[in-house]
Amino acid sequence: MTSSEITRSSSSSSTPSSSFIAAENLCGQTLLHLVGEGHTILASIKILSERIPPAFLVAAGIQQTNKDINNSNTNSGGNNGGGRMFQTFFGKEERGRSSKPSTATSSSSDMMMPLNESEDHNAKSTCDMEDAKKYTPFLFDFTYLHNPEEFEATLTNRNTNPDTTTTTTTSRNVEQQQQQQEDIATLEREFAINHLPIIQEYYALFTSIYNYQVELNRFASDLTKGYFIQYTVESVLLDQDGRALLCEAVWLYGVILILLERLLPGPIRERLIIAHFRFCNESGGGGDVSTIDSICKLCKGTGIHPPQSSTSASFGEHVSHKYPMEEEKLFARYPLPVDLVRNVVGCLISDDVYRQSSAFPNVDQRSIRLSRQASMLYVVLFFDPVVLREEDARLREIVDKYFYDNWVVHVYAGMTADLSIEWKRFRAAKAALDNVLQVDNVKKMHIQNAKLIGQCMAELRAYLTMGILTDSFVLDNRHDLLNCLRKCNIAVRWRILHRRTTNSLFHEIVCATASEVTADPKLQGAFAVNDTHVVSLLLLSSQLEMQLKHIFTQLLEKKESIWISCRSKASGMMEDLAQYFEGDVTLARVSRHDGLIDWFTSMASEIRDLAYESGDHFTVTGRKIQLCVQALEEVEQYDLVDRDVQVKTFLQESRDLLLQMARAVGINESITEDIKFISDISYGVESMKSYVKIIHSRISKDPSNVNLLQGFFLKLSSSLDCPVVRLKQLNSPKVERVTGYYSSQLVAFVRNVLEIVPVSVFGILVQISDIFERRLQRLPLKIQGDKLGAFAQLGERYKLSMMAHEISIFADGVLSMDNSIIGGIEINPRQLLDEGLRKEMVRHVSELLNNLLQFDFAADSETVASITKHQAAAMRSLASLSRRLEGFQSALECIEDYVSIHGLKMWHEEFSRIINYNVEQEVNKYLLKKVLDADSAYQSDIVPIPRFPRVQNEPTCINFMGRMVSMLIKITDTQYTTFSIEKSGWFMSDGTEVCGLKTVSLLRQAVGVYGLTGIDRLLCYRILHELHRFVKFFRTNVTKQGVMLEQLRDELYPEWKTPNKAVSIYASASKKAEMLMLPMLTCFRRIGQAQLLRRMIRFELGRCSRIDAKTLLQSVSTLNASILSSKNPFEETSSSDFKKYCDMSLAVGLGDPLQTVFMATDPLEGLPVLLLLCVIAYVPKLSYNPMFGSLSKNKSGYPIDGWPLIAGISTLLKQFHPSYSKSFLAYIGQFVRVSIATCFERKQGVRKDVASQLTEDLRSILVLVDQFCDVSSIPKSALYEHIPQYLMEMCSDL
Repeated sequence: MTSSEITRSSSSSSTPSSSFIAAENLCGQTLLHLVGEGHTILASIKILSERIPPAFLVAAGIQQTNKDINNSNTNSGGNNGGGRMFQTFFGKEERGRSSKPSTATSSSSDMMMPLNESEDHNAKSTCDMEDAKKYTPFLFDFTYLHNPEEFEATLTNRNTNPDTTTTTTTSRNVEQQQQQQEDIATLEREFAINHLPIIQEYYALFTSIYNYQVELNRFASDLTKGYFIQYTVESVLLDQDGRALLCEAVWLYGVILILLERLLPGPIRERLIIAHFRFCNESGGGGDVSTIDSICKLCKGTGIHPPQSSTSASFGEHVSHKYPMEEEKLFARYPLPVDLVRNVVGCLISDDVYRQSSAFPNVDQRSIRLSRQASMLYVVLFFDPVVLREEDARLREIVDKYFYDNWVVHVYAGMTADLSIEWKRFRAAKAALDNVLQVDNVKKMHIQNAKLIGQCMAELRAYLTMGILTDSFVLDNRHDLLNCLRKCNIAVRWRILHRRTTNSLFHEIVCATASEVTADPKLQGAFAVNDTHVVSLLLLSSQLEMQLKHIFTQLLEKKESIWISCRSKASGMMEDLAQYFEGDVTLARVSRHDGLIDWFTSMASEIRDLAYESGDHFTVTGRKIQLCVQALEEVEQYDLVDRDVQVKTFLQESRDLLLQMARAVGINESITEDIKFISDISYGVESMKSYVKIIHSRISKDPSNVNLLQGFFLKLSSSLDCPVVRLKQLNSPKVERVTGYYSSQLVAFVRNVLEIVPVSVFGILVQISDIFERRLQRLPLKIQGDKLGAFAQLGERYKLSMMAHEISIFADGVLSMDNSIIGGIEINPRQLLDEGLRKEMVRHVSELLNNLLQFDFAADSETVASITKHQAAAMRSLASLSRRLEGFQSALECIEDYVSIHGLKMWHEEFSRIINYNVEQEVNKYLLKKVLDADSAYQSDIVPIPRFPRVQNEPTCINFMGRMVSMLIKITDTQYTTFSIEKSGWFMSDGTEVCGLKTVSLLRQAVGVYGLTGIDRLLCYRILHELHRFVKFFRTNVTKQGVMLEQLRDELYPEWKTPNKAVSIYASASKKAEMLMLPMLTCFRRIGQAQLLRRMIRFELGRCSRIDAKTLLQSVSTLNASILSSKNPFEETSSSDFKKYCDMSLAVGLGDPLQTVFMATDPLEGLPVLLLLCVIAYVPKLSYNPMFGSLSKNKSGYPIDGWPLIAGISTLLKQFHPSYSKSFLAYIGQFVRVSIATCFERKQGVRKDVASQLTEDLRSILVLVDQFCDVSSIPKSALYEHIPQYLMEMCSDL
């Protein structure tokens, strides 16, 4: 339904009728609110169908195999439209409850994606599906309601049966076991936290649908009982507005049920309701559960699945095409009163509800004029299936009136239905339709439509010739132009709708292909009409419609000025003729004629008396003009006038001016309303997506075709009015949400159509980037004059200039378009071009980052040799990425003036967004409350950042940022490398550097400052995750040893004193805590390794800022100092500003990562004593290596290193009160003193090798504690309180 239908039906009604929707009419307002609510519910269904959580799709068995995805990639070209996620996984063959995979082809959502975006979308969907599989065990359908306790017990059993397989106690196996242990209760909590709001939205939608049918039945009951005084069902149907509203209310209820079943299938609905029942009610946010039984009855799955195969090429191609779903059973769940349905059906059959005869006055155009009623009748008849089955006479009447020349109907918002399939199961309906839908009749319809398209194309080309459509031409040929528009829209409507037929026999006729492609339909033989012809007709007819609307709008605005101007000219000509026949005019060889003088003078007076706003009816004024024209024709019969060519010319011009006055005054707003109704294309908003490729092809061949698109977009915008016109009549606050949704859909389609321009531009940009990267030599700072010619490279620079010219041609077509408003959203072509270029840049750069940042680290082949090999390969990948990205950046700077963009600004904004988004997604694996794409500050619907499947050799990493961190972690593995803080890097045992400042510098060149800060953030979350695991480990495992730790602490108290039998105390405690040491070592080395990497990254950022951003570094340093010196910094500065300052401080390399406080936690009693035992356990496995200036492992292959262990312990103690560090130093000092005393006491009686080993261990622990104080920023004076300085100096000589 178009807004013009409703507006015309309201405006054409009489005064009593128009009072039906007046504010004081309770009956009319109640019905109007019902209709407005129906449109709101339909918009909500479409909105939520695009946001179905992947977990429900997987649980319902709606997923694709890799083969399906590849098929979809091959056959698709776009992404958008209703039910984006649903469309992607249903494709051509939708699935119900069965888990059997289906074969998918292109869907309507795919048709929205140009070029390679469908691959990105399917890759993203695949990622979502893989991540969502872990939630499926607790997403139940309605079978859960039969025995909830059994299902809950199943979850409990699943949770209490952990894997008992024994494994070796290597650190890698321990890590794998920790990662694989998933708890169902934790998953349910995580799922509820992330999905609770969207589940509540779905339940609110189901509740609103139930409430709609309750209110509609109550309204019908109130009408029947006479609660609305003077109104009954019959009297409402006699009122013009009441008739339309009541028919719409019933029709909308049917459409709601159909759309609900089509876009939110039963298996998904059931799981959403059960999830709401289980999660929302437990959290106290379930709302009113008194109607849950009714909602379950409404939303229960029908068990009807889409057909699995068809010979029709277009079958199921669009998710918006309806399939038979036994609507009569679906509608019977909550039926409407039989009398109401019968009255509405009778009204739709017998009356012209919207009275659009002025738009399509010809009797041959009746089916088009009544097409809205036909679609309403198709839906409403399912409420009374007896008519469809048994009433042959009525069905013949319906078919003869509405479906004698068509069989594919538009249901709502682009959804279509094929009556030859839909009515096949109803005897009477099938028999009535078979009388019309004979093969010969279908061929006849097809041929007539093909001929009409050819005729329309010829007329359109004639009318659209430059200079033809002037104001006078339009006024003179108004009826012919409107007839041309009627024929064009009738032809294109029939062709678009019936090319979607699912009847294989009719599809072969309508979609017949020609052996050769021609500009116009082939009007002989097969009468083939292809999609190219439809697109040409659409573009040309929309261009004519746009121009006519513009001309008629201008004529309406200046109608009075035209009247006055023509009247003045015509009366002036009469006065000139009167003066001419006086005979006194120079060079006029005519004798004086008093009769003609008096006649022309009186005629001039009569013309001047023609008033634009007079008390007479405009027909009276028209009659006066007609009499004046007749008089001017009759005066030519006089011999004196007939012989004078100049006079006859004046008379002809005067008659033309008078006729122009008559035509001008005959123009009114009904003409624009007729054009609006004639050009309605709401039936094809979904079908248009299948023509995007053809439009792209036309623009690629001839960029000037972009100029035809503005009229096409304005034509499509007319489809936005139908869902909101009733809401506007209500002044409903929901109108903004509904309008915003449909406008955003249309704007997204406009972007997709125009995206061929930035896609083509960026395709050329890639070639320019390749020239900059591989062919064009860079000019050195100094060059000899005789060698300058070698750097000219004229051939390459000529190619660059030609490519830049080609880019300017593409961009000029978009930039020449005017701004237009679609559904309240202003379309700025320059902005669309900018967004399109950003989108392509994001896609290309994301693909580049994903493809090049893949590192082959096989878990079963990690050796010293393989680490070195993979490290070299990783460095080559980073170097290649650096060159490629630099080439892209140079190419953007090269073309920015040709397309009017800020290339460098665009590059930095989008590259930072790519990095931050991927960091955000990688961080999600550490968070309970995930940051979804809808909540992300970096993801955008307009310029989306693609997501890619995880690589097989790095399944735990979500994207390239995680793989970079994983690469750094693996090449710096403590099992194979040693860290040297003096040399700032990790080294193999033979001194080969595997990760140092050069590596970090190469990382910065590849991923920039944004990439380094992103890696730093991921390392922070890794550290935080390990700290939380340690706290959990301490409270679950170490607490069991609390008595032992308390006893040890008492035995060692006071720390300044040497306890009795200290050696036996340490030995006994170490033996008891032996099982706790390996997990602690794993935690400390992970934390320390990450902290040391952060330290190197911070150094690189600081180095670059000192060279490239001195002013920024100084400004941030000053700001940081001022904040730290402030008395109340948290009161003076907001949290958002603090975050900005922290980000800037990180970007310029300020601060020490090892001083970071990651979390606030309760005290852990006995932690310093436990750390002492850890040091005692692992110091013997370390020795001082003078080559690296650090502690290194004694035995190769053991996963321990000095600096990571020290940094890990230091970071852990930073999370607690400083007294913990002091206690740790006190215990270490006590242990050192005991060890030294024991060493000197036993030195005489102990073998030399044992004494030397004891001395080496003392030296190692002194090095450890000394380096611990350095990284923890603890002054040496604090150390000397526990270990005297002379002892440190004495032991350093050992």
